[in-house]
Amino acid sequence: MELMVLYGLVGAGCAVVMVQRSGTVPGPARWATDAALLLLLWPLYGPLLFAQTRPVVPIAPATGPAADLIAALRAAEGTALATLLPDAATARLLLDRLERAVARVRDIEALLHQPTFDDAAAATRIAAMQAGAASATAIRTAQLRRANIARLHAMRDRAARDIEEVHELIAQLQTQAELVRLAGAADADTAGLVRELVCRVEGLDGVLDEPEFTVPPTAT
Repeated sequence: MELMVLYGLVGAGCAVVMVQRSGTVPGPARWATDAALLLLLWPLYGPLLFAQTRPVVPIAPATGPAADLIAALRAAEGTALATLLPDAATARLLLDRLERAVARVRDIEALLHQPTFDDAAAATRIAAMQAGAASATAIRTAQLRRANIARLHAMRDRAARDIEEVHELIAQLQTQAELVRLAGAADADTAGLVRELVCRVEGLDGVLDEPEFTVPPTAT
């Protein structure tokens, strides 16, 4: 009798762990089925159920590429792709990196729309200074300012390009998840896609590294 009680307690504990790991409570029908199977057959059903309920999607509001990343991970959760997905902690880090990269691009865009960061105006200013009586020091300073503007443009373009490529990988994961859901198996290409997506998102921390620029010498 005591052994049966202990067996049931272990099964109940498995059900609690399942809910905690999934981060959500399943519907009544699913809950009743899973609970019954865990209580009766937890040594066999538990490992299978936990493999299906690996938490990979952080519950957080997001828009743009970040929202699409969440949608892609959720689409893949209930498929054979589930075992290939990052765990919850890694998924949160990936989401954070993607959101920060998108936010940095927006910040640079806002700067480049300010008159102070207008490249055409800066070029016109330098030409006028060179044609006038401006000192070499003043011209050099104006050239340095324009070089900073060029750095911002290059950083924005590089980051936007990398984010766009990540966005395409996310879209591919979404379509691949549907294919796997219908086909029932993930192939080697699918595993490679997940790895590439994770690597590319992890690499977004470095997309705003400044490239090397050479400020042109002052005309004499």
